[in-house]
Amino acid sequence: MRSPPTVCAINPPSAPRLVIIKKYNIVTEQATQPVKPDRLGFIDWTRGAATLVMLQGHVWESLTHKDLRDTGVYMMSQFPGGVAPAVFLFLSGVTLAFLIDSREQKDATPMQRTMAALRRAAFLGSLAILFRLQMFAFYWPNSPWQDILRVDILNCMAAACVMLAPVAACRRLGRIRGAFAIAAIIAFGAPFVSDWKAAAPESLFRAYIAPDYAAFALFPWGAFVAGGMACGTVFRSVTSEGREQLMQWGGWAGFALAFMGQYISNLPYNIYPHSEFWLDSPCLAAIKFGVILMVVAFGFFWNEWVPRVRAGAGHGPRFSVSRQLGQTSLLIYWVHIELVYGRWAEPFKEKMPLLDTALLALSVIALMISLSVAKTRFVQSKFYLDRRAQLLGRVPWLAKA
Repeated sequence: MRSPPTVCAINPPSAPRLVIIKKYNIVTEQATQPVKPDRLGFIDWTRGAATLVMLQGHVWESLTHKDLRDTGVYMMSQFPGGVAPAVFLFLSGVTLAFLIDSREQKDATPMQRTMAALRRAAFLGSLAILFRLQMFAFYWPNSPWQDILRVDILNCMAAACVMLAPVAACRRLGRIRGAFAIAAIIAFGAPFVSDWKAAAPESLFRAYIAPDYAAFALFPWGAFVAGGMACGTVFRSVTSEGREQLMQWGGWAGFALAFMGQYISNLPYNIYPHSEFWLDSPCLAAIKFGVILMVVAFGFFWNEWVPRVRAGAGHGPRFSVSRQLGQTSLLIYWVHIELVYGRWAEPFKEKMPLLDTALLALSVIALMISLSVAKTRFVQSKFYLDRRAQLLGRVPWLAKA
């Protein structure tokens, strides 16, 4: 009986790692460099995982026959869909925290940090307007002009960055406290804003503020951006050596938060006069926030240890669908919305059987992966890099935008 292969690792103090593999009396020797895991790759991985959930959910939601929407398959496709946008909002808060922290490390003044947050808001708001204009133009003349003002997820990100701009002026501890406080105010105040909505006149302000099943209003969605900013600042406050322990505690905290939210939601009494669980409940926000913390923790350790294990076995890094999609998530979001909900899909909307919908979902995912890879290769090409350098040489302020 053949014995299984054994791996022995020898690490001289100042030499590359030496891996000796003994397999069936054949000895091979291979030198590998010490593993340097990408400690921020988990953000792309988490965003990419949410992108996969979003892609399949939107295909099923748009194309499944209306008579098949009470089936278990359809319901399972939609069940995780509410977490995906919360992940995107949370990670936008994390990247905002990283931006502000990097400015602080460069001795930026409080006003400069606030302006950096406002510039991020302006960038996201501009993207939101361009997105709605493109959707309106491609669907014209069948699209009402009010759709241009619809509050989508990019609008929510921009509005939340404006709301968090004063917090950016604080130091690290102040940003953590301020962002967590804003997240709590939004989450716990959402039911009251729903009550106000019933009496408030219809306006753009109400669309941005009040909970709505068809929009991403600040209440309650902005809580995830604020929570992301707080958690991102905590992450940057910890040394590289302590981040593994931080993510362990973060994962367990997420589990406790999700469990607590689920438990409280099932209690027979409520502190609010009116509250809808799937619209404005703080318990649902807590459950989603807990799930996000668990997914982020899993993504961190997956991206931390898989490269180490593969390097220890003599293998190099491999292609990751989640990380690839996470690096181009804005492009994927923009294109797939037009593809799935645009006029091109009109003959198939709410008319497809389950099997055909599943095949189309796989096809859309494959197409989006191909688009993502093509975009990555293009921005890494010499042609693109040369043109980008020429543009920044002529318009230097773009490099700071």
